[in-house]
Amino acid sequence: MISTLLLTLIAVSLLSVLIGAYRVSAKARYADRARYVIKSFADQFLTQDAIDTSGNPYPLFVITVNTATGNAMARGDGMGWNNDDGSTGQVSTDAQHSFYYVNLADPLNSGISIQATVTRQVSYLYANSGSTTLVAQSGAAGYLLEGDFVITYPYLGQTQTQSISAVRAVP
Repeated sequence: MISTLLLTLIAVSLLSVLIGAYRVSAKARYADRARYVIKSFADQFLTQDAIDTSGNPYPLFVITVNTATGNAMARGDGMGWNNDDGSTGQVSTDAQHSFYYVNLADPLNSGISIQATVTRQVSYLYANSGSTTLVAQSGAAGYLLEGDFVITYPYLGQTQTQSISAVRAVP
């Protein structure tokens, strides 16, 4: 009877260690997937043409200002994403923000799909100090834009957030 009790305790301990290891592994997979998503948006920001043939900036590069506060707003405008199931990401707006929703799913495993929120905020950069501004900083060679991309998603009752910034010149 004592050996059965000891065997049961050892089995339960091993099972709890395996469950913990699976949770850590799953969290890492979702974090990697989230990093991949915002890195893809930042890459698009760095490589896409900023201005269309009519001379108008594409929505990804538009600096959006909240007229009530005068502050830049985090927006999802101009971003595009295809989820692994073939669906596209969705844009949803409230009074202050535009959120871009994507699914974080592990296509190779049977993990659940988590809905992540992606925003982007674009600002001009002062050429001499590198600080951001909402005032156009045009020069003979163009200007610098900084794009800040943030992804937020829930995991095991906690909110996970990752961000990346990219700087590019626009003629």
